[in-house]
Amino acid sequence: MADEKINLQRLRDEGQATEEGEKFVTIFESAFEVISEETLEDETKRVVSELQKLVSPELPAKYKDDLFDDIWEALIGIARHVHYRHLGQSLLLNVFKELNLAEPWRNLPNLGQCMRDNWIDPTFEPVEGEDETYSPSEWLNLNSFAARLFGAGIVGWVNFPIWQLRHGLEEDASPGPDTDCRVAAASEWLIQAGPNLLRRCLLRTNFNEAQKRSYRAGAIYSGHAGLNLERWGFWKRRLGEVQSVVDEEAAASVDEAVKTMTMAAAALAN
Repeated sequence: MADEKINLQRLRDEGQATEEGEKFVTIFESAFEVISEETLEDETKRVVSELQKLVSPELPAKYKDDLFDDIWEALIGIARHVHYRHLGQSLLLNVFKELNLAEPWRNLPNLGQCMRDNWIDPTFEPVEGEDETYSPSEWLNLNSFAARLFGAGIVGWVNFPIWQLRHGLEEDASPGPDTDCRVAAASEWLIQAGPNLLRRCLLRTNFNEAQKRSYRAGAIYSGHAGLNLERWGFWKRRLGEVQSVVDEEAAASVDEAVKTMTMAAAALAN
């Protein structure tokens, strides 16, 4: 739950972190143990300072690339274990807001590709040879973290929100755990990144053919691919339709998503 203790021991038990990745995990683990609304700012500063020591700007490029790959794998492992409403999610976001301001962390090099390699939706049929997937709760936690980074403008990955919104809101929905998970993940992107998504819908960015295929419409949405106001409006209407199909937790997220979309539109209108 949102106030439960964050347990990262599994990352060590299953050998999911390299030596450098484990240092990264330990830095956050110590912060999670003492984090509160009162200590959030101080813990953010402390973690940023420790991580700046972990990756020196003077490192050779090849070593730096390998080190970041280890760090991102550890980060994804951490994010999946931090409840989507836990204060630890705010700590993760605040730390990377600060790190993103200066080299060598600026633009979070190769995080997008590492995230893509780990983007394995547990509601899809498993693919032979694919890495381990996530539990529904872990998947929602990871989506929350990715959405927070996108919502804050730290990253520009539009593929992840489009995929999750298509999967959660543009396909037929029948009651069950998979639908609960899909709708909750889609809602989380709107909750954490609604204003940024709306701004991008207004831009009507031109995508190349490969992107159009990737950002295509789902089965029950007949509009244009990519991000646009037509699709935004469809998502909002669809949230109202699926709310009665999902469980109580996902329905609460739907409520919050609709409110965020309404507030985002009102803010742009003023």
